[in-house]
Amino acid sequence: MRATTIASKFGLAIFIGRYLDLSSLGLYGLAAGAVAIVPVAISMGMVHSIMREAVTLNAGQLTNNLRHYWCFTAAAYALMLISAVLITVAFGLPELWSLVIVIMLFEHIGNDVFQLLSNLERPVLANTNAFLRGAAWILVYIPIAIWEPTFRSITILFEFWLAGSVAALLLFVWATRSWPWKRAFLLPFEPAWISAKIKNAFIIYISDLSFIASQYLDRYLVTLFLGLRLAGVYFLYWSAANAVSTFVSIVVFQMQRPRLIKAHHDGGTPAHRQLSTSFMRTTILATVVFSIATGCAFYLLMPYLKQPAVADYLAAFWLIIAGMALRNIADFGSMALFTSHRDRVMTLTNVSAAVVLTLAQGLLLPTAGLYGAGAAILLTFSAMAFWRYKLLFNRSLAASG
Repeated sequence: MRATTIASKFGLAIFIGRYLDLSSLGLYGLAAGAVAIVPVAISMGMVHSIMREAVTLNAGQLTNNLRHYWCFTAAAYALMLISAVLITVAFGLPELWSLVIVIMLFEHIGNDVFQLLSNLERPVLANTNAFLRGAAWILVYIPIAIWEPTFRSITILFEFWLAGSVAALLLFVWATRSWPWKRAFLLPFEPAWISAKIKNAFIIYISDLSFIASQYLDRYLVTLFLGLRLAGVYFLYWSAANAVSTFVSIVVFQMQRPRLIKAHHDGGTPAHRQLSTSFMRTTILATVVFSIATGCAFYLLMPYLKQPAVADYLAAFWLIIAGMALRNIADFGSMALFTSHRDRVMTLTNVSAAVVLTLAQGLLLPTAGLYGAGAAILLTFSAMAFWRYKLLFNRSLAASG
């Protein structure tokens, strides 16, 4: 299901570029970025502690915690939606972004549910949830849109996306129908619980915001400097490179993370450093192999797109592939810092990555276009990978971290 989800998302980018246009692909990329960034901003870091505590709580306490958190979340999205509707009516703007906000809400809850079910050791249900949100609706939409041209619009595509997210939530509701939800909602709401969770999660929240910003802000800068059409080209290149990152994260990082945590718990810094050395080699090898394979596959798919602009910036494509490969290695360093309980220095590197990438994009995009976008990613994460490597393996820095 995970492999199908990765392939489906990349296939959707190919489909939009082929059957809609590059501007629609750019718009989809902006919406996908917003759906990734806004839930992190609204969650205020609370989701980490809530889902971590879920392992040890009884059903009553767990549902009460989820009730508090999701009520806060729903209220935040309700305010966003009301504001969007008012702005749309007042200025005559397209209604599309109101639809995107609704998708954000369901995707937000869907991501929370995935973490919750994973921590509760229900991997099949967790991955079914992710499959419905990330692949099933695409596998339904694309054949219909190929068969019937009237479905080839960004609005209808977003409606199918929403349907997939709603289906995932309904599955969770059905699967947890025996949980004491009714009793939880009869209990009084405690604003102090929300404020305490936000306060305790502040460092992780800053780290999350920085990490997600370094992943998705670049597409908005590309749109600002180069326009929506070239943003579509950039998002297509980025989608191919990101497929590598996602695959390495699923196949490599998810197996490495618990082993690194256990190594640090049982053997301290020396054991963690030794295992990190071995795992970094695995990460580098997997990244190189998958990056080359993805680049070759992209060349095979390119004629199918029938978009000449896609073939005009192939040097930028390889810069982005190389930059995202370095990002994989840098992300391993971030994970290793987290698993060794060095949250503050991990947060510092995440914030630095977001700031440096934004500055590099701002300087290079106006002068070098899409090549500058790729070069900014490559330069930023080369520096981040080197810095995190020093933090992990330089003994004096490790002791001070």
